[in-house]
Amino acid sequence: MWEDRGLCFGVCFTIEPGEVSTSHSSTIYFRQLLFFYREGVCMLDLTAISVVDNHCHPILLEQHMSGPQFRQRWTEAKDGSLAEKHLHNSVYYLWTIRQLAQFYGCENTEDAVLAARDSQSGDELLARLVKAANIDALVLDLGYPPPEISYTAEYTAQAAGCRTVSILRVEILMQQLILQYENFDEVIERLAQHIKRAREDGYRGLKSIAAYRTGLNIAEWSKDEAAAVFAKLRPQAVSEGSLRLAHKPLNDYLLHVVFQAAAEQQLPIQFHTGYGDSDTDMRLGNPLQLRDVLERSDYQSMPVVLLHESYPYSQLGAYLAAIYPHVYFDLSYTIPFIDKLEMLAFTRQALSIAPASKLVYSTDGIYMPEMYWLGAVRGRSVLAQVLQEMIEADELDEQQAYHLARLVLHDTAAELYALLP
Repeated sequence: MWEDRGLCFGVCFTIEPGEVSTSHSSTIYFRQLLFFYREGVCMLDLTAISVVDNHCHPILLEQHMSGPQFRQRWTEAKDGSLAEKHLHNSVYYLWTIRQLAQFYGCENTEDAVLAARDSQSGDELLARLVKAANIDALVLDLGYPPPEISYTAEYTAQAAGCRTVSILRVEILMQQLILQYENFDEVIERLAQHIKRAREDGYRGLKSIAAYRTGLNIAEWSKDEAAAVFAKLRPQAVSEGSLRLAHKPLNDYLLHVVFQAAAEQQLPIQFHTGYGDSDTDMRLGNPLQLRDVLERSDYQSMPVVLLHESYPYSQLGAYLAAIYPHVYFDLSYTIPFIDKLEMLAFTRQALSIAPASKLVYSTDGIYMPEMYWLGAVRGRSVLAQVLQEMIEADELDEQQAYHLARLVLHDTAAELYALLP
């Protein structure tokens, strides 16, 4: 007799020798049960592990939105025609609507989901979704969306009923200082001061979007080269009242000022890597471009977090986490907007290459609280399935798998951002 319990189905099925039906329908059903058992769906229960979302953003103050506005939140494409004409044919979006319909108890349509969420306030949505996701803490990149249209970190914590941690986006700080000070030496001095007192100002880490601006191949330029760029761009920036800093000698030079100060404080810095919108040149977002920075002996005390699983460079990002003690690899389960099969692939790669204590869970959730919840649903499901496969491959036992899951979902990020008791 062979017996097992299909936990996902809530049934126990027993198969006696000679009792298996040879009918076509019975054979298909039996094969499906075996498939789901082998794939480990729902076999490892991770719901009790609260999550620390290593990288996400504030939600918008205004949560009621039209269909086109809602759809645009689920694509990195800037051209609205893509969301309007094609998003409803995306596997990821179809899954999203179905999950939200089940959560809100409404029909499986976009209109029904929008009506259900519009019947609640932003605070109600946030509290309900965060509780359902079992979120311990949100690590918030405050650089986007703009603060005037977003929840603050403090209000998010109050409304959500979870802890929040603030991350300082360094390129925005650089831009502000360049507009504020006409002397380059003063910009350098003020930048270093800001980073050195970041913890005092309530920040637990930094974030760089160098991949979006001038690339991750952050070189070492002379002060004179950087000052020349500063002298050229500042007058126009002051005249226009704004600046998008994307000038390589200056960007790179100021980033090294940041790195030196961060290393002194042992302050983590997150790097956008890989997947992004059309502003990023994916060739310059390859995490291997960071090698010169990672090799610097004086930066070894600065923890580096590679965001977005460096997709599609996931194996390379995991490799860096495996060989550099101060490098951590982020596994993001809401953005990039990819399906479960791709998420299974990058999760397998990460756990196969890097120690689980170098991996941190995130969503990159932004704009709306549903993204926090969906990432938690997907992240636990994917991680459980991959770990179950490793149990069945005799790589791990169940106790070890659960321990690794806790590291990824909670403990490593909690230690990085000083959230442990």
